[in-house]
This record gives sequence, C-alpha cells and structure tokens, in this order.
Amino acid sequence: MLSIYLSDHQAQLMRISDAQRCPFTSVGYVKTQQKRLLESCWLTAKKKQIAQRFTQPNLEQLVSLLNDDISPAAISQACIEIMANLPQNINLVFINNLLKEPSLHSAAKLIIRKVLLQQHSYNLIALIDLQTLYFAFSTSQNPAVQTLAKSELTILVDSQSDIKNLITGFNFLCQSELVNSPLMSLFLLSLSWEQVNAIGNHASRNLPTVDVLQVLLQSGFVKLLPLVNASLNKIENPSSLIALMRRMLGDKLDLLVDFETQISAWHGEQQACADFKQQLQLNWPKYEEQLASLRLIAGNALNAKLNAIEISAMDCYSQAVFNLYRYYQHLTAKKLNAGVSA
Repeated sequence: MLSIYLSDHQAQLMRISDAQRCPFTSVGYVKTQQKRLLESCWLTAKKKQIAQRFTQPNLEQLVSLLNDDISPAAISQACIEIMANLPQNINLVFINNLLKEPSLHSAAKLIIRKVLLQQHSYNLIALIDLQTLYFAFSTSQNPAVQTLAKSELTILVDSQSDIKNLITGFNFLCQSELVNSPLMSLFLLSLSWEQVNAIGNHASRNLPTVDVLQVLLQSGFVKLLPLVNASLNKIENPSSLIALMRRMLGDKLDLLVDFETQISAWHGEQQACADFKQQLQLNWPKYEEQLASLRLIAGNALNAKLNAIEISAMDCYSQAVFNLYRYYQHLTAKKLNAGVSA
C-alpha cells in the first residue's frame, strides 16, 4: 500500500500534511480527509489488482524511495497513514527499527513528529519517551548539547525543581533550537505562574523578542495576550505568534479578532497584522474579566476532561500538546501517589 499512496495519492498526502500544521484546521477535518484518502487508496489497489492490506513499511523500500528523490514529507505522511491502520505494537517496532537505521534518521524525525499529530497519538505517547521526542524535534547539531539530553529532559515535567534547575532546562531547550516546539510547551505548561514569570524574565534578558513572546504564549496564561499583542508590530514575521495565539485560545480568539483577519495575519499580510493588533487591543477590555484568569490549550482548560468531539475540534498541534501534557501529568501524579503510599 505504501507504493500506492506515493504513486497515486501524493497530492492528497500533502494536503493532509499541510492541514495538520494549520492552527485553523480541526482534527475532525483532518480525520475526514484521511478517511477519503483511505477509500481512494482501496479503490486504486482494487483497480490495479494489488493486495488490499496494510503491513509495516519496509525499511529497504524507504531507503530506495529517498534515493529516488521522493519527498521525505510525502514518504513520512504515507507511513503515518499506514500506521493509523496497524496495531500500536507493530508501529512501535517500526519506529525502533527506523531509529536503528542511520540512513533513515531524517525520515524517522518526520514520522515521529507526525505521530503526535494523529488523533490516536495519546496511545503512542506512552510508548515514545522524551528522549525520542527530543531526537525528532531538535535540529541542533551541537554534540555537547545532545549529550545533555538524557539528564536535562526530566526537568521538562518536574515542576518541583527549583528555579535554577528550571532555567538550566529552559536554556537546554533553547540551545537545542526548541523555543517553539511541543517540548517547550510541555515544559512551560507544567510550571506555575511564578515559575513562568521567572522563566519569562530570564528569556527577556537572553533571547530575541520574537522568541520571548513565543515562550510567553506557550505557557497558556491568557493574561499575557495583551503584552504579546502590543509587540506584534515589532516583529518582522508575526505568523508564529498568530498561530500560538490561536492555539492558546482556539475559537475564543474569535471574540477578540475577526476570523478572516486572523487567517490573513497568519499568512503574513501586513494590513491584516495591523488590523489584528488593533481589534484585539480594542476588544480585550470587553472580555478581560472572562478570559484573563484562564490557562488554556485551544480554548480548553489544562485539566479539562474532553470527549472525542471536543478533542476533534482542536487543531492537530494543540491536540498533540494537550495529549503530551495530559500523559505526563498522569505519570507525575502516579509517582507522587506511589511516594505517599511508600
């Protein structure tokens, strides 16, 4: 089936890949597109009289496809569509095999990133540790930073650490070029307001303005929104900030800024960015009492128990962050309970 996806349905694969990265596209929409792609592939296989079954992608075939200059993004998306139809134990074996093959490390990074964007990702997060996620998202080639990974990653979910250790962990993420990433979001969402405030002050002394603003938004504290908005016109390309605002507030952002203006600003239209800033500044006082005390992912409280429909309304990236946060909070609570029982 891998060859059918890539030979006959690359355009559909890339539309799904783009939709998964869009802050305005819901998980439910992406799931519908994936269902249509699956149906198209079944029909193609039937017409070509090819066995209509899913099997673990073959590593040798992946190497061959990469050597034939097939887009790594298309290959990784095709693998993800196949993995969605396989048991998770087989998917885990596939990922482990990928990690053992140096020539496929670039594809492995993309596949692991995309695993988080899948609707069933919560089940796989339990099987993919933080070090593997670090491998997937970090672009740093600095060997000294990479050797720190194992010791520093535990800080990401340890809100009990003192501020000195937290700043060390934050610096490690920044050195790993992970300022705007699911791992940074997981780290910041695990902290209290006082800890986030200390991290923000540290960031403001050491990072470019756009990076500082990205850090503040990933903390989920809605009361930081006006501060970020006030600096929008100082940023050359504010698209990442618009995306993070949407990923914090979800459709609650529609209360503050017209939806079409949000999309145009995200696409980098200069006038739309100016309109975005003006509308948010004008409307914030009307909703400050309702919003300022909240801490949100895609418009949902961090501790919310969401049903499948509510999760489907999230964008894929926010769903990934929500699932990461929820899983590691569960692990932390389990460890604390075990300590109390002992």
